[in-house]
Amino acid sequence: MKLSTITFFFLLIFTLNCAETPSSEVIDEDQRKDAPNFTLTSLDGNQVSLSGLKGKVVYIFFFGANCPHCRDNGPVTENTIYAEFKDDQNFVALGLDTWNTSAGAVQNFKEATGITYTLLLNARQSLVDYYGNASSYDRSVVISAEGKIAYQGTQFVNQDADNVVDVIQEELKGL
Repeated sequence: MKLSTITFFFLLIFTLNCAETPSSEVIDEDQRKDAPNFTLTSLDGNQVSLSGLKGKVVYIFFFGANCPHCRDNGPVTENTIYAEFKDDQNFVALGLDTWNTSAGAVQNFKEATGITYTLLLNARQSLVDYYGNASSYDRSVVISAEGKIAYQGTQFVNQDADNVVDVIQEELKGL
C-alpha cells in the first residue's frame, strides 16, 4: 500500500511537471488592467518609477541576478527585444532584479549578459505584484503607453521573445 501511494505521488508530480506551460498572454485592450506602479533604484543610483514613464511603451524583464536561465536569456532581451526598439523615443526597457541581490551581483549579471538598458534593484515585491508569487522570474511584461499590462509572459524569455516584439510593435504603432 505504501509503495503504491509513493508511486502514485511521483507519477502525479511527473505529470504535472511535464504538462505544457500555459501560453503567454497578449491581453485584449478592453481586458487590460493597470500595471502595478513601482519606484526602484537603478544600478546607477537613480530612482525610476513606472508612473513616470506613462506615454511610453515599457518592456520589463523580471530576472534573478544569479539565475542560470536569466543569464542565458539576458542576451535575448538585449539583442532580440531592446536592440529592435532602442532608438524609438516612445520605448523604454527595464530589467528588474527579483532576487534582491547586491548591486555587485546585478553589475556582474549586466556584464555577463551584455545588457545595456537600465537594471533596477530589489524588485521582488514588484514580481509579486505582477505575478502573485516570487518565483516567476525570467519573464517578460509589456506595459502600454496608457500604463496598462499589454502582455504578461508565462514562459522563459527565449520562448516568447517573438511575441513580445510583435506586441511592442503594435503598441508603438498607436503612438
